[in-house]
Amino acid sequence: MHSIRTKITALAILVVVFCVLAIGGIGSFFLRSEVDRYTAEQLRLLCETRRSGIDDYLDSIEQSVETVSRFAQEDLEHRGTADLGEHLLRIEGMFHSVASNTNGALTYYYRIAPEVSRENTGYWYYRSGGDFQSSPVTDIEAFTPDNVSRVGWYYIPRERGIPSWLDPYFNENLGYKMISYVAPMYYEGEFLGVIGMDVEFSTLVEQIRDITLFQTGYAFLTDQAGRVIYHPSLAEGTDLSTVTAGLTGEGQEQLLRYRGQDREMRAAWSTLSNGMRLYVAARESEISAGWTRMLVLILAAGGVILAVLAPAAAILCRRITEPLSRLTEAARRLDAGDYDLTLDYHGSDEVGILTGAFRQLTDHLKSYISDLNSRAYVDALTGVRNKGAFELFTRSMEEERADMPPEDRPGYGIVMFDLNDLKRINDEFGHDKGDLYLKSACDLICRVYRHSPVFRVGGDEFVAVLHGEDYGLRDKLLKIFDRRCRETAALAGRPWERVEAARGMAVFDPLSDGGVEDVLRRADENMYDHKRAMKAGRAEGSWAT
Repeated sequence: MHSIRTKITALAILVVVFCVLAIGGIGSFFLRSEVDRYTAEQLRLLCETRRSGIDDYLDSIEQSVETVSRFAQEDLEHRGTADLGEHLLRIEGMFHSVASNTNGALTYYYRIAPEVSRENTGYWYYRSGGDFQSSPVTDIEAFTPDNVSRVGWYYIPRERGIPSWLDPYFNENLGYKMISYVAPMYYEGEFLGVIGMDVEFSTLVEQIRDITLFQTGYAFLTDQAGRVIYHPSLAEGTDLSTVTAGLTGEGQEQLLRYRGQDREMRAAWSTLSNGMRLYVAARESEISAGWTRMLVLILAAGGVILAVLAPAAAILCRRITEPLSRLTEAARRLDAGDYDLTLDYHGSDEVGILTGAFRQLTDHLKSYISDLNSRAYVDALTGVRNKGAFELFTRSMEEERADMPPEDRPGYGIVMFDLNDLKRINDEFGHDKGDLYLKSACDLICRVYRHSPVFRVGGDEFVAVLHGEDYGLRDKLLKIFDRRCRETAALAGRPWERVEAARGMAVFDPLSDGGVEDVLRRADENMYDHKRAMKAGRAEGSWAT
């Protein structure tokens, strides 16, 4: 028959084992999740950063071609095609200057359609020895339209009818693999020819090869259909879906899993401005190496704790029974998701050490979860609360007022804001200037409605919920906001430094409004009324107030 001490000692040891396993299991779970999240952020951030740099390079090619094509179109509109040779000469000088200042430009050309003119066919220049040399234009009629390597640069944009990037192809005229950006030209609705610029594909590949992560990470490119254009190991033309093993993670942390070089890989991706996809990949083994090492350390630490506590349990079982029981209960609560624990045992024995370690882990977990909650409801760009926070806030308002008679419910107002010209700023000046515009607008809203919670509920939409002092001064504050917008517009030197926003305000009517949704709907309608008034004011040459 086993003694009570033996039973208590055995129970104490079992409880210690349970605690160590619980700590190790929870720690390893959160550690792996954190490592996966951090890795996904690294891959995605690196991918987005390098995509931005490559897009800048591609955009410079687009801007060069579109600058020349606009100039050519204006020249055609003013002078027509009566003297096509003179038109080509006027464009040639400008084109040469633009191409010479375009990084990576290999060729540039203005090719007139054969059915338009067989005398003035255009020109074609290629870079040789640092400068552009003239070369005879390609005889388009000597090749069929499906001969992409010879005349794809002519027929593809002609068929599409819009400025277009061509997928990488081998140009047999020069003997280079390249990508081209070509704009079709029209006069009085009839196709006239094409203006284009070619870039050697190896220039783009060099930028891709410079992207590294961990010890063996790399980047690669696919076309819009998922076929490999460049990859360190996969053959060109490989359909990525044939080697894909699915997706991991959720939302922004989602990564592609695929098999490359007989190794499992994870990759983040982003679409370039020319439609190709940029992937940044790392080995699964390198991603998981960090948390695996930490898991071994956790298990080793657990083994050490067990080795120390097991012999001590036989001697100190009476003393450790009560605090160990409390620790066991705390572990069970932690395992159930209750992190609001109080462990008041501060002894210097093994149980005290274990309790301290458990207390520290609990504090870290609470801090970590609190940080996650705060991030989940804060807009990363502007620092104000996001749409999810707005939904929680309004739901809480509804719950607080649910049991009140309509006439006793305190008044409040909602102001909807919709920023004008964000897309234009993003398109013309870049998303970094668009971000500055968003921050400036948000700062202005927060300064005017400094006693009210402000939320970013969409890409260019904000909401302020007015209570107390701001609610009492709501009409005055709306005028102040309009005046501040006009002041920034008057002082701004650049489009993203001004703040132009349509706004609409509505207040809670206890007799007709069922809840926040009714107030929000009216504020949204008033905002759109104001937006239409602003557009009308612009058309008449003045701003509506």
